[in-house]
Amino acid sequence: MFEKYLIKLGICILNLIYFVFKWLPCNRHKILFLSRQSNKPSIDFRMLANQLEEDTEVKIVMITKRIEKTFKDVILINIPLLLRQMYHLATSKVCIVDGYNISVSILHHKKKLKIFQIWHSLGPIKKFGYQSLYTSHQQMIAQEMKMHKNYDYIITASAESQKYLKQCFGYDDSYFIKGTLPRVEYLKTRGTGNREKIYRKYPQFKYKKVVLYAPTFRNIGKDKIMDVIEKFRDTKYIFILKLHPNMKKHFFQDSNIYFCDEFTTLQLLSIVNFVITDYSGVSFEVSVLKKPIYIYAYDYQMYSQNPGINIDLKEEWGKYFFEDIDELYDCLNASKYDKTVVDKFSRKYIPDTHNVTQKLVDEIIEKGLNA
Repeated sequence: MFEKYLIKLGICILNLIYFVFKWLPCNRHKILFLSRQSNKPSIDFRMLANQLEEDTEVKIVMITKRIEKTFKDVILINIPLLLRQMYHLATSKVCIVDGYNISVSILHHKKKLKIFQIWHSLGPIKKFGYQSLYTSHQQMIAQEMKMHKNYDYIITASAESQKYLKQCFGYDDSYFIKGTLPRVEYLKTRGTGNREKIYRKYPQFKYKKVVLYAPTFRNIGKDKIMDVIEKFRDTKYIFILKLHPNMKKHFFQDSNIYFCDEFTTLQLLSIVNFVITDYSGVSFEVSVLKKPIYIYAYDYQMYSQNPGINIDLKEEWGKYFFEDIDELYDCLNASKYDKTVVDKFSRKYIPDTHNVTQKLVDEIIEKGLNA
């Protein structure tokens, strides 16, 4: 109970400070991009900003910073960051976020500010937001912190994804706009340039089949990354491991592994022949390129319960779903991949892959800047 009232007090104080900021005039050309997914703007943010600057008179402000957790960093980094966000929220016409943002959700904004949630994944494989509140304490925190409140528009790539995003965010159909992330366009148009850059750094990749393993981050349970590494050790394949940012790379140091930290997963997709993943959204991105995807979900039953999944991976991937790494390897090594499986998945969850950046920018201009 004390925690609940402490949160209420903190939010009240922040809204009092924000009230002062709101006396500042709104710049009707300013668009604020907010993210705590990484410390630098994503390809989606960069492509949206570039297209907006081409299409209209606009002032772009980007604030991208992962939240620090130590007491010292909270004082020295998070609080100044929050104040900076508050200033720009008070003086912007449009705000674009790709995840939950405290200042967006807990503050009382000017009515003229329009907030677009574009989310940072092409689809909701894993449950999140209001779908993943399993305890009364989690529900209390979400309610008091106004989780995912204040959005005016939410972008969804498909009707299939929308039915889950409604539950995740707690909004009805009227808030959703059909559209997908600019990274789809990036994947389809930047492959040649990315391949050239990667081959200059790793010329050996040209002469072998390349396998990329991109597992999701697990809060509970044990990962089996070493099992996958061992299976591909001393084989005819180049093995690249791309870890979630919350995972520690030093646990997997091995001369048989390439991490390729100089390149993003999106860039590496231009040169890989096979992708192994589990509950990660990378499967959506790979499906755009129609490349072979193998699902290695050794903890499927447990993961289905907590944190939970929206998409039935067994049904979607059929013969390319595995709970045993030996069976996966044998399939990858011996079978010709049936591209109709990945094509069906792509058409179901990302039906529109053409001119997607421009379409999203048009929505932001019409429903945001011109509103």
